[in-house]
This record gives sequence, C-alpha cells and structure tokens, in this order.
Amino acid sequence: MIRFTLVLALAILFLVPASEVRAQSTAGAQSLLITPGARADAMGRAYSAIASDATGTWWNPAALAYIGGKNLSFMHTQLVPGLADDVYYEFFGYAQDIPGWGGVGANFIYLTYGKSQGADEQGTPTGEFTSYEVALSAAAGTELLRNLSAGLAVKFVYVSLAPADVTLDRVAGNGSTFAVDLGTYYRFPSVPLTFAAVFQNLGPNIAYIDEAQSDPLGRNLKVGVAYEILRAEDMGLLGSFDFNQPLVYTDNMEQPILNGGLEFSYAGMLALRGGYIYDHEGTIEDPTFGVGLAYKGFSFDYASVPQSKHLNERVSKFSLNAKF
Repeated sequence: MIRFTLVLALAILFLVPASEVRAQSTAGAQSLLITPGARADAMGRAYSAIASDATGTWWNPAALAYIGGKNLSFMHTQLVPGLADDVYYEFFGYAQDIPGWGGVGANFIYLTYGKSQGADEQGTPTGEFTSYEVALSAAAGTELLRNLSAGLAVKFVYVSLAPADVTLDRVAGNGSTFAVDLGTYYRFPSVPLTFAAVFQNLGPNIAYIDEAQSDPLGRNLKVGVAYEILRAEDMGLLGSFDFNQPLVYTDNMEQPILNGGLEFSYAGMLALRGGYIYDHEGTIEDPTFGVGLAYKGFSFDYASVPQSKHLNERVSKFSLNAKF
C-alpha cells in the first residue's frame, strides 16, 4: 500500500466542506465534487437553476442554452487553511452562445493535495511527491421546446496519488475515468421562476491500483429552483434552493443535502449574498455569505463557506468572471 504523510491523510479526509465530498470513504475523483464559483458558494451552493456564467459547465449544462455572449470564469481557493497551505483548487471555464442553437463550453479543474513523503516498511523515506487531480469537461445546452432546454457535459478525470518509485510495491497509485452530466432547465413564461434538474457524474468507477479496489464517482441528483423576488430599476433580489440526493450507496441511502441562498444586487455593480447549507450527515448546518463587485462585464466575487465541524476555520473562495 501507499504510505502518505499525516498532512495528506488529513487533507483527503477533510479536504473540503463535507457537503462538497459525500461518501468520502468510497467516492473517488473528488475534484469533480468541489463547487466552482464564489457567487454560487456565497448563495449556499444553490445555483443549478441560475448557472448564468461559465461555471454552468459544472452546475447545469442545460443553462448554456441561454448563456449569451462569451463568458470566462476563474476560481482559486485554498481548501484546508491552517492545516496545509499547498492543498488548493483551481477552476477555469469558458462558455459562449451559438446563435440559433444554444451554447457550448468547457472547463479545466486542477486539484492538488500538496507534497507528501513516501516511506518503505522500515519507515525510511523513499522520496517526496505531489498528489493531484486534473479534470477536463466539454458541455453543450440547447433549447428543445420554448423555455425548456437540455444539456450534456462529458468529463475526463485523471488522478495521481503517488508515483511507483515511492510506493512499497512499486506500483503507481494513478487512475482515470470519464463521466457525463445530464441536465434540464425550464424558464416559466409568466413568472420570474426557473427550474433545474441535473444528474451529475454518471460514469464507471475509478481504480488507482486495480479494478478490485475501484471507487465509485460522486454521483448525484440535483434539483433546483430560482425566483426573482424583486426586480426594480436599480435593485434586485434573487432567491434559490437546491436539493441534492447523493447516489453513492454504502450500507444505506445517504441523506439529502439542502442548499438555499439569497442575492441582493444594486445598480448592476454591487451584490450582497447569503445562504445556508444543511448537510446533517456531513456535519454542516451553517450559513454562507459573500459579496460581488461588477463593472463593464467584469466581476469579482468572494465567498466564505463553512467546513465540517471537525475543522473550525472557514474557507474563503475568490473568483473572477468576464462577459464580452
């Protein structure tokens, strides 16, 4: 087996807030489960029925049908502050409309668990290495009927836990697999209400050493709604709610995760956001909050999100978006 240092072991166990990585003892390719976009995080991760930027390639590919223009999104976050400074997550996404058809997009995700030290059976160091994941996704969404769209995202993920020269049996701890997301998105014609449903990470297990030890992906059913509570000349108030049912089975069906959020916007330049994550099984029942600043198609977003009760320090997330 591969030996990891204490930092790496803790990073894998408590890598991100538990509601982002469910069934941690069984799910593989955790980079597919971390939510991108500080706007979404500040709104309690209730974003599947919004998904109005390039992060829609992750949240709901069907929303790309209404993306409009060209969109760029970038996010950086340090995942376990105070525990390991070199454990972080990067997201880069691009999406654009195709007039008369819908929208397409792609994203690139890099997740690093930081540096670790391998050791042999006697505890002698065998070398330092970096564990990481890389995920690539291409997505498209198109309108099937008036106000009703469907979308598909195809993903490839590669995970490198350790190279062969630092393991006891000289076998590399690497693996790769693919997955798809299937989404729908509906805009009610008479009220400012949207509805979304997404199956995420449908694909074969990922094996790092051999197929007998493969892990399932973090499969999930996400259902969401968003409602524009207030729409005035200079002000707006948006509410959203997501229901998540993890589809990774252990001994019992996992409990659902509930996410809710609000966004108050002023003059198209300032946004104040808040939300709540209810994940009883993942030991998170805490608020989220954040702020957004926008000017001439560019926006900067910040979010503060809770971690599991086992980690007291909150996680700060930063993202940049551009629309042109």
